[in-house]
Amino acid sequence: MKKLVVIRGGGELATGIAHRLYNTGYQVLMLEKEYPSAIRRSIVFAEAVYEGEKKVERLTCYKAAHLSEAEKMLKDGKLVIMVDPEAACLARLKPRILVDAIYAKRNMGTSKDMADFTIAIGPGFTAGKDVNCVVETTRGHNLGRLIYEGQALPEKETIEVRALMRASHSINAPCDGYLEAGHPLSYIVKKNETIAKLHMDGGHVFEIKAPVEGVLRGLLHDGCPVRTGLKIAEIDPSTMPTNCVTISAKSRCISGSVLEAILMWENANVKKSRLPWKK
Repeated sequence: MKKLVVIRGGGELATGIAHRLYNTGYQVLMLEKEYPSAIRRSIVFAEAVYEGEKKVERLTCYKAAHLSEAEKMLKDGKLVIMVDPEAACLARLKPRILVDAIYAKRNMGTSKDMADFTIAIGPGFTAGKDVNCVVETTRGHNLGRLIYEGQALPEKETIEVRALMRASHSINAPCDGYLEAGHPLSYIVKKNETIAKLHMDGGHVFEIKAPVEGVLRGLLHDGCPVRTGLKIAEIDPSTMPTNCVTISAKSRCISGSVLEAILMWENANVKKSRLPWKK
């Protein structure tokens, strides 16, 4: 499988990358954890881990129960996701290209020796040391820039992100527990309306209420285990419900940059014997 790209993560940015790479002819295998915590469930392939399959903008991602099944599905031309948070499958697959799109703002164990060419999304990685290339994810002038030496900007400290956080309202878990979702995504909620419940040990239930009126753009999957401080929901008073079911502008930009990095690397490493004018 010379056109195989392995992507660590199945969230919003990982989905945009997988979508673009698959549509341009690459075989794509995504690796996720057992209980994905991506909140924008309408537009993430991570939902296939729960549901068996997930369609985003006319492209369906299918869950494989194990590596042998994933290999067969890839050869059949399918976009595949599999539970493998440690990326143990790399020892057998030996992919030429690996993309770390977990987007945890820190390195979750990706290194340059995992593939011939490695790309990481966002802060937490040093290009040239941890991976070959880092893609800038901070909104603004440098969004999508390819970095071959150094690191991406720490997003918490940027003006653009602070402005975005004022436009949308994130809700974090006040305690550990299990989430019971109360509304579907893209639902218009009113201020102080209960959007979910958090079930804690001992039978206690904590109601999660909307801090503002707006569109429920993100909410964790029903039954997902959560820890204190984890982002569990997002309400945006400035967007339209239809925007909750399509890939975002940021994801499209970053996925284009990942494709550019891959094509640049492939063109630089193609064997001269394969080019008729080089013979």
